[in-house]
Order: sequence, then C-alpha cells, then structure tokens
Amino acid sequence: MFAQLPSLSSFRAFEAAARLRSFKEAAAELYVTPTAISHQIRQLEAQLGTLLFERKTRAVELTQEGEALLVATHNALKQLQSGVDNIRRRAGTIIVSTTSAFASLWLVPRLERFRQQYPDLDVVLKTGESKEDVEHDRRFDVAIRYGYCPVSDPQSILLLKETLCYVASPSYCEQVKTAANATIFTTRWKNADLPVVEPSLESFTPDTAASVKIRYFDQENHTVQAALASQGVAFISTLLIQQPMSEAWLIPHPAFASLQQPGLEYYAVIPDRHRQTAAVQQFVTWLRQMLT
Repeated sequence: MFAQLPSLSSFRAFEAAARLRSFKEAAAELYVTPTAISHQIRQLEAQLGTLLFERKTRAVELTQEGEALLVATHNALKQLQSGVDNIRRRAGTIIVSTTSAFASLWLVPRLERFRQQYPDLDVVLKTGESKEDVEHDRRFDVAIRYGYCPVSDPQSILLLKETLCYVASPSYCEQVKTAANATIFTTRWKNADLPVVEPSLESFTPDTAASVKIRYFDQENHTVQAALASQGVAFISTLLIQQPMSEAWLIPHPAFASLQQPGLEYYAVIPDRHRQTAAVQQFVTWLRQMLT
C-alpha cells in the first residue's frame, strides 16, 4: 500500500529543514550533517519530480509544492509521534537524561524506592555531559540538569541548591590532620558553560594556603573515588556523598570542616509534550520529595 512512498528519514529531514528554513539547523536538530540533509532532500525531490526548495545564497525558501508537502508531512509525523508516545506511556517507560555523576552517585541507589512506589513505571537513564534538547529530541522524556535553573522558563523546575564541602577518608584525616600539605581534589566540568566553583582557602594563612595542592578531574565520580582511596580531600557536593557519609567511608576533614560553600543547582526540564503526562509528573514529584 505504501511501497511507493519515499523513506521516513527523507520526510523527517524535509520537515525539519522546511520548518526551520535552514539545512544547517535541521542537521543540528536531527544530529546529522548538513550534507546529509541536503542529500536526503535532493533524493526526495528526485522521487517527487519537483523542487521543494529555492536555494539562495544564505537561505532556502519553500516552493509552492514544498509548502503543501510541509503541511502534510508535519501533520503525519505529529500523528505518528503521538501514537509512539502513547505506546511508550502505556509501556510505563520514562527516559531520563542526566549527568553521569548524579545518576551513579545519587539517583541509581534510590531508584528501587521509586519502583516500589510506582511498580508499573520504569526509569531508563541516558547519561552524558552534553545538554540535550529534550524539547525537540524525543528520545528523552525529562532532563535533570546541573547549573542554574532558568527562573523565567516554565519548563524548568528547581530541585535543589547544592552545598559544597570538604570530605576525606578517616585514614586520610588521621594521616593529614592539618591543611598544610593537604591535597584537594575538585572538578572542572567538561561543559565549559558551567561556572567553576573553586575551593576557598581564605581562612588560612597565605603560607598554609600556598602549601595546599589542588588537583582537578572532569568527573565528580573521579573526585569521590580519589577521596575514598585516601588520596586526598574531596571538594564535592553534599548531595553526591550522602551514602559514603552515612557509611562513614568519608567524613568532614577537620581542617576544612568550616569551609562549606554554596554551589550550583539541580533542576528538571519537562518538555511541553509531557507537561500533562502523569508518569513524568510522578517521577519529577518523587525527585523533589527525595531531594528536600
């Protein structure tokens, strides 16, 4: 019945390029190259026997045939996406984008509590340090982000304002009791847009502060692991070390115990298509309850 239709990927490429009026922006939205978008659209034009775009020096414009196809394609893809979303929601799967550190150090150890409270729902984690566009990237249902929550964005919900502290293993605290010659491990993010919060040693004498060695990782996981291995003091969010602290694997280092500092924020981003989705709302509500 549909054997004569062009491929779905060519329609997706066309719809994005037509809606955005840009091959480059369409490529970014679909995570492909502009060359791939151009190739798919040329194939589609060849199959239809008509031009869909007028190529200009710095822009593209739809032809009359392109305008008609955009309406049909957008409506068809929207209906298809709605059907897929309904199936996924019935299947009870929530796909969450978040950072590796938040997932491994805080969320994963607590997910069983969510499953006990909502046995019909399943959470799938996709971790990384890039900022996923959950509004347009339908692989994700909700994002848990780190930085500063945009106060004017109705899609963003503040979860927690973190506090940074200095902790070490009991053996390191016993071995290095003062700040002099201590090693501090902290994190400089892969994401250059995030502000760096540096350890503050202003309460020490200049000589003592100068003797402290500061080492950097690009993952908070590594910062925690270095402290657990008794290699130094971790300058880390209190949120991410709740379990090691409760087990006394890490304790406040006595020389730095009074130096807690405000850090950044964790916030959830819910795309418009899921503002009324019960499963996503239940997950975000559970997160807020667990984090307060």
